Amino acid sequence: MRWEPSAEITSTALVEKPIDADDEDLPLNERIDLGVEALLEAHLKNNAGEIDAAFADLFKLGVRRDRAEERILMQWAKSHGLDISTTAAPNQQVRGRVIGKAKEGKGMRQQLPGFGLDNDLHLLVSDAAAGKTTAFCELATVMTARDKGFLDHEAPRIDPPDDPRSTALVIASDGEGTAYSMWENYLASINGQERGALLEVWAQDDEKGENPWNVSLHNLQRLYKRMAMGDVAVVIIDTANAVFRGAGINVGTGPIETYLRLLKQIVCRTAPLWISQHTNRNGGTTMKAIGGHPAFQEVPSVVHLIEAKQQADGSKIRIWHVLKLRGSNYRRFSYVLEAGELKVTDGHFFENCREQVLVLIHKQILVAGFTSPSDLIRLSNRPPQSVYNALDELRGMKLIRSRGRGFRLTSAGERFVESLKISPDQPDWIA
Repeated sequence: MRWEPSAEITSTALVEKPIDADDEDLPLNERIDLGVEALLEAHLKNNAGEIDAAFADLFKLGVRRDRAEERILMQWAKSHGLDISTTAAPNQQVRGRVIGKAKEGKGMRQQLPGFGLDNDLHLLVSDAAAGKTTAFCELATVMTARDKGFLDHEAPRIDPPDDPRSTALVIASDGEGTAYSMWENYLASINGQERGALLEVWAQDDEKGENPWNVSLHNLQRLYKRMAMGDVAVVIIDTANAVFRGAGINVGTGPIETYLRLLKQIVCRTAPLWISQHTNRNGGTTMKAIGGHPAFQEVPSVVHLIEAKQQADGSKIRIWHVLKLRGSNYRRFSYVLEAGELKVTDGHFFENCREQVLVLIHKQILVAGFTSPSDLIRLSNRPPQSVYNALDELRGMKLIRSRGRGFRLTSAGERFVESLKISPDQPDWIA
């Protein structure tokens, strides 16, 4: 009698064995590739359980979490025609281009004079309560309304009148459920809507069940599709901490450079990208003041910093520093929000009553005002004895001299006032 295999055995033998990252018969690199594919799929489905399981499987294969994140980002980018690699591709050419003989480069166009480049990555660094959101609202307004220049520049956004990019996409991930209302209020404070601003805000919406946007892959997919519509003039991300931590990424040790390059590839093909980041409170007003990963210093082409300093009289002075803008030099200036408008001021920074009184005398002289002790007490809002002590110190330092009932600055006093001025001159650390 001839033996025939059962139907069950036959079907089992004919079914191809599924490819599994746990299959020890496969080479290690193939198992890792399969694990990365599983992790990517889990991220796109936004399935937390599958994501954790995929990370665990890759860890068993010797792949660290940050490396696994880099791998899925590169794979996702490649599938969308984006290049975020940091290594140079093989080049068979021996010689490079010769300036003057080769085709001219595309150059670096300042789309927003003095502040921004078209289709590039910008970083705005500031402490808490330094006026970052107000500045971003003004930026979004001048980019969409195109009514005037930004802060200390009069020239508006430089683009053809028929440029289709007319919307500012604001990713307001900081502030949770209050983020949208906060941006509404700040925009109203500068009369943004009346001026013609057009802002589309992605923020937490409790009624619709929308969570704050972060850099998880399903959210990056949403951003990629939105940018493809072609009407976005600028993308503003507020803040870096919020969008990275929301995706479980450590802003100090995670694959920040890879994420920044990916965001740049997604957004900056068609529009400039601005990201806000906190200071580290130890770097003063230099590039070292940027908090978090070193990539925040290295990847952006443009870096601005807002410094908020407390004056001796309790008021706050805001100083804008242009730290890095390809094609421009460093500059700084002070500004205030006044009557719904950000205005550049001729500001002075004073740390004590003596300096405040000296600056006050200087300003009164400029407007032909009175400089008697009683006038200085009234204008400075200081206790009388504090003002009298300050005047005695200034006389002793030969910074002022009496004239009639008031005072005038000596040459040394004028030089000292000039040293307190927030001017656009180059500071010592730049030289």
